[in-house]
Amino acid sequence: MIIVLTLSEILLYICFSMLIGALVLLLVPEGYRPQILIPKKLFYVATGIIPIAALFPVIRTTSIFSEDRDMWFIFKNVLLTFEVGQSWVFITLISVILIRVIITKNFKGNPVLLALALLLTMLMLLGYTRSSHAATITEWQGFLAHTFHFLAVTVWIGILFVASWFSKTKDNWLRFLKWFTPVAVVCLIIVSVAGYFTMSIDINSYDNPNASIFQEYQNSLIVNYGQALLFKHLFMISLVLFAIINGIIFRKRNNDASFNPLKWARLESIYALTIFGLTAFMGQSWPPHQIYSLIKSYGASPLYTTFTQSNLVNTIQSAEMQEVFNVSFSFGFMSYLLCILGVLFMAMTIIAAVKRSSVAMASSATLLMVLSFYFALMMAIQ
Repeated sequence: MIIVLTLSEILLYICFSMLIGALVLLLVPEGYRPQILIPKKLFYVATGIIPIAALFPVIRTTSIFSEDRDMWFIFKNVLLTFEVGQSWVFITLISVILIRVIITKNFKGNPVLLALALLLTMLMLLGYTRSSHAATITEWQGFLAHTFHFLAVTVWIGILFVASWFSKTKDNWLRFLKWFTPVAVVCLIIVSVAGYFTMSIDINSYDNPNASIFQEYQNSLIVNYGQALLFKHLFMISLVLFAIINGIIFRKRNNDASFNPLKWARLESIYALTIFGLTAFMGQSWPPHQIYSLIKSYGASPLYTTFTQSNLVNTIQSAEMQEVFNVSFSFGFMSYLLCILGVLFMAMTIIAAVKRSSVAMASSATLLMVLSFYFALMMAIQ
């Protein structure tokens, strides 16, 4: 069930991104965007998948509470009384209205209908973020933080994804970059700020309310949620690196007939999909609010136990009563060496992109950079 829920959440991220990206690009004048060909069925498919994918958390909640009782009765109660159920009803109703708008003749050429479709998509997005973990455990702070974070991601990645995969040529690419680059920068800033507040809610320690967010982050590495969060942040470095390469460094090569910016933009979008996958996995993992209880009940993350020499997990599992257990870092020679190696792989990524225009080499170097930084941190854990 966890795999199904993770895949359904990935589909949600992709569909929201594609809808928002396609609608925004169609609203932009043709001279300021690449020549894109977006099949109308894409809008139908994305709009239809969103309520279907959003239904799986409702089914999971129903199965948890049903046991031997009437499942249909529990399902109706979940829809009417639970945040996740009410959000699904809202998303489904809006999706029906959106499909009716899309059906309209000359939809893609009508700015009013495109703007209305974008507004309806935003409403569905609000329905989704309203039932997020951060939103359900706070009054409004978590909802706002997660909404801004998710909206900024879908705008940034959605435009990038549609422009790179549905463009036929690189015509107008420089004009496209002139407005998309500042939009991407603003989205990155919002993602960083809102992501920080969302993370502070999601990893907030109930065992030690006085712990700093840095300590809570360190402690979360013991469980799967924290491991996925670390990989997400490392891949974010890769995504930003490719965004700099595509948005700034490659501007000077736009007039080079042999240069194809689309393949580099597609590579950037693939890294975004990787981050979507990690985020979806986090959404189905237990948040590290109570590390002691999580370790006692489910054990530590396999990655943590494989790549660290710390005895902290054994200490927690053998403890007879709940105490405050903290993860700490102590960087040694090997950790520093791996950090230097990660920086070298980062430089190699830029060199491979600028000097050789090799997508494969740049991608390989970036993956090695992520692994180098990851092992540097894991080997420093005490």
